[in-house]
Amino acid sequence: MANIKKRIGIVGIGGVGGFIGAPLAAFYAHRPEVEIVFICRGETLQSIQQQGLVFRSAGQEQTVKPALASDDPAAIGQLDALFICTKSYALAEVLHTYSDCIGPDTLLVPLQNMVHAAEVIRQVLPAKGRVLEGCIYVVSNMAAPGVVEHKGGPGKVYIGGEAPESAAWLVKAIRAAGVDLSFSHNIKEVLWQKYLFLSPVAAVTTAYQVTFGAIAADAALLEVLHFMMLEINALASATGVNLPEESVATAKALLTKFPAESKTSMQLDFEQHLRNEKPFLVDYVLAKAKEAGIPAVAYEQVNEKITALYPALG
Repeated sequence: MANIKKRIGIVGIGGVGGFIGAPLAAFYAHRPEVEIVFICRGETLQSIQQQGLVFRSAGQEQTVKPALASDDPAAIGQLDALFICTKSYALAEVLHTYSDCIGPDTLLVPLQNMVHAAEVIRQVLPAKGRVLEGCIYVVSNMAAPGVVEHKGGPGKVYIGGEAPESAAWLVKAIRAAGVDLSFSHNIKEVLWQKYLFLSPVAAVTTAYQVTFGAIAADAALLEVLHFMMLEINALASATGVNLPEESVATAKALLTKFPAESKTSMQLDFEQHLRNEKPFLVDYVLAKAKEAGIPAVAYEQVNEKITALYPALG
């Protein structure tokens, strides 16, 4: 890193942001080469400023403090890299709010549950920053403001995109802190492979009010999941991303890699009657399938169940 301090921001210190931010803040607390900035607001910001971020994983608890925790773009200043760990619906808003923290060479790493984050970023910031799309496989939730619990999942982070050479320092810095991160030169395939898993599972857990384990143990639900995954596979192909033959089988097998009691974040948001990611995980599929002329019968049926179950939110 050539002895020049790099500044890495993490915006959205919830389940994902906390999972990534905690090891980074701990590792670089007394190392001058990297400064870690937590960008959050409200009670979460207040809690972190007062006592630090409490992170729980594998029966262990640690409290970490970043170099800076703030929601003020002027105080944050320009960043060398920004991990965007908010919910999908907040991506555009975050980019508008923190535009002044993003320079022409700032590496932007969205970790939303979507396959078109780069398009959203370029709609908001046509020329600013260098986009490195990404995704993460993890079950991690905010237990309370400033308290994050890692509950399971591989914890694997993938990034890739338009600036592989300029991202080398970031990959090195993240790995040094113990985060399992890989750079992929075919990130679109990686994103769609995750979406092939996440979108159907989020929809089914929400529509049928079940956990990962309940799906894995129910032949009828597995069949619904299977057909939804086939529809995602077809949609990926229509966008020019041809997933491996075994993609559906791999995605179904992944269901058992998480704790049986796991729920998707979309499901949890519906249960708490909160704003949710259905527009990005279900509605997006239906709209794009219609555009491409691809049948999405399984998605339509599950969408109807969600709408009937949560008429005010679905």
